[in-house]
Amino acid sequence: MEPEISVKDWLAKVKGLGFEAIELSYKITARQLKEAEQYLGPSGLKVSSIHNFCPTPDDGPSDRHPSNYYRLSALDEHERRQAVKWTKIAVDTARRVGARVVVIHAGTVDVEDERLPKLFELFVNGEQDSATFCKERERVLKLRKDKKGPYVAALEKSLRELIPYSLSQKILIGLETRYYPLEIPDFDEIGHFLNMFGQREIGYWHDVGHAEINSRLGITPHRKFLDTYKDRLIGVHLHGIKGRRDHQAPFEGDMDLDKFLPFFGPDVLRVVESKPIAAENFIREAVKRLKGK
Repeated sequence: MEPEISVKDWLAKVKGLGFEAIELSYKITARQLKEAEQYLGPSGLKVSSIHNFCPTPDDGPSDRHPSNYYRLSALDEHERRQAVKWTKIAVDTARRVGARVVVIHAGTVDVEDERLPKLFELFVNGEQDSATFCKERERVLKLRKDKKGPYVAALEKSLRELIPYSLSQKILIGLETRYYPLEIPDFDEIGHFLNMFGQREIGYWHDVGHAEINSRLGITPHRKFLDTYKDRLIGVHLHGIKGRRDHQAPFEGDMDLDKFLPFFGPDVLRVVESKPIAAENFIREAVKRLKGK
């Protein structure tokens, strides 16, 4: 949500772009959420989904991105419990506003070079076919494999605490594709976590930009995510990507979004997740185009 606009005006703006529903995200404060709940009815907009955490936690400072304010995969037990607590709060938000899914960023293998500057620097410089890039990618993936065990175990513990609550509230948990190679889940871990729980408890949430980055880095082909997990697919974040920069308007950039759209049928929640870099006219045209498919 744009910080300089009121919640009421933001909802009107979203409606004017052609949307029928919104996803309430991790950027929304408790005050803004209260306002949104007040104005949602008059706006005519429904809520498709909630993006954890919503509202943004306010019980302690964090220098992380709001979507990773606390980590469900944290080895620190206090932080892990806080992550479960605030995800349950997001489940409560979903129940109140009539959404049926809470989308989660499940965690990270928390090592020093988490954001992988060298790998992405080589990629941006067009060196993804070079021996240097391949060596760096293999180093990162080996580091992840060697270190992931305790983080995956912590996430399993968190989900076992969370899922009974979300199920009791009739809210699905959406396990989202991740962008950075050290984040959880990777391709195989998606299947691992889906197999831990049933279809009424957890589903796969596809992010086209994140999956495309996996593909462009030579880790997992984009289409493989969808071919493999289509039977558990419950929602998708749609946006455009150019190079490594995602969250542009759908159909903008250098990814052919059309070839993935057949996977996103009427039972799949389709959420446009574009940032302010996307021009309003491109968003409006994308919404029209998506409604026609």
